[in-house]
Amino acid sequence: MLKFTDFTYFLFLLLVVPAYYWTPNTRKWILLLALSILFNISWSGWYVLVWIVLVTIGYFAGKYLGNPLHSKQRRKTVLTFSVIVCLSPLLFFKYLIPVSNSYSAVALNWLAPIGISYYTFLIIGYLTDINRKYIKPEQHWGYLALYLGFFPTMLAGPLERARQLLPQLRNPVSYRADDIKAGIYFIIWGLFKKLVLASRLSGTSNPVFDDPVNYNGLSVTLAILLFSVQLYCDFSGYCDIAMGSARLLGIRLSRNFSNRYYFSPSRTESWNSWNITVTSWFRDYVFFNISKGVTNKKRLEINRLVTFVITGLWHGPSWSFVIWGALQWAYINFEMRTKHFWQKFYPRFGLPIGSQVHYVSRVVVRLLTGTLIMGWFRAAELSNGLKLYSSMFGISSGATSLSKSSLLLTIALFLVMDLFNYQMGEKEDIATYLQKKTPVHRRLALLLLVQLVLLFGNPNVGNFYYIQF
Repeated sequence: MLKFTDFTYFLFLLLVVPAYYWTPNTRKWILLLALSILFNISWSGWYVLVWIVLVTIGYFAGKYLGNPLHSKQRRKTVLTFSVIVCLSPLLFFKYLIPVSNSYSAVALNWLAPIGISYYTFLIIGYLTDINRKYIKPEQHWGYLALYLGFFPTMLAGPLERARQLLPQLRNPVSYRADDIKAGIYFIIWGLFKKLVLASRLSGTSNPVFDDPVNYNGLSVTLAILLFSVQLYCDFSGYCDIAMGSARLLGIRLSRNFSNRYYFSPSRTESWNSWNITVTSWFRDYVFFNISKGVTNKKRLEINRLVTFVITGLWHGPSWSFVIWGALQWAYINFEMRTKHFWQKFYPRFGLPIGSQVHYVSRVVVRLLTGTLIMGWFRAAELSNGLKLYSSMFGISSGATSLSKSSLLLTIALFLVMDLFNYQMGEKEDIATYLQKKTPVHRRLALLLLVQLVLLFGNPNVGNFYYIQF
């Protein structure tokens, strides 16, 4: 399998990029489609047939939905039937098999075709957008297949909308040195996050999650907090490498994370800045669908709860994920309901709205309360979650403390990342930030990141965390 952190993947890119630009524009899609199929096969083997079948269903269903001669009722029927058919493999592999065989929520996901959640969601979004008349159906099976299986995004996103990615695939750009540079910047940045930060953080926190009953409550709390940062570094690192891989080909992918997600002052903001393309997908194709024409506030709250629970279940058929989704809803709903109260509360205690002290206090509260939620996500199983929280609250905890031998170095490396993110702000990414700098500044920044990867990176690090979903 071609892993984003393996030397073979970068050798793959080294061969693909010049071949892509040497290929005539009218044939570039053939090369990319062939490469994407090979990439899929390297991960899924014969499961690639599931992807081919779903692409074909999406192709013909899209053409039917885009035909104005068909009545609205017929299109609705075809859309509903197509969505059910496209969801069937996902439900079978990810839910029916594990439930009937009692596999764990994490182990079950490796039994499913890799990327099935993502290309299933892409097809549903594509067909829904055609039915809503946001886009016209793709008339070429090859371009649609390439959109649904583009190798940088296939494993874990970003979840690109058809109207954003398809035009780029149909109209490839010529070679531009700036695209190559930007692609390299993204990839180095992603490797730093994954190989250095995520790997070190997982090495510190994993022993706690493997046997929480042996650790004291403070160590368990700290481990969950570290896991939240680890997950950000891991997943955003994946997306950076995906964006860099696509950018080497002149293709721009959507941003999937805010730069300083981990310092968001509220759960609502942090939710909207995490895995942006997927959370917006659930908003547009789940919440909006079940809330069409609804104006009652309580009904809308219930619809949000349903959306959050479905979001939790998307990660796996476990009560732990259901609890995680429901708690996310409760937290965000609480913030929405008490917004005006907090605007009056903070100034009474000498924390003016908008001040630095007010911001820091909100971040601290969000981090601590968010920690109480993320444990359910990391546990993945109800029984594991109960053990984790029993140790956190001292019900059945041990005396062992979290290993702090390398924690200070990890914090220093995290601050390097945060310094870059702080300087970028929320309007820039690593590529636009570095391209604005002087050549000397740019070379020093790249040299620093490369040296940190070589010195502290773990070349034997496991797969990206979100690939399992």
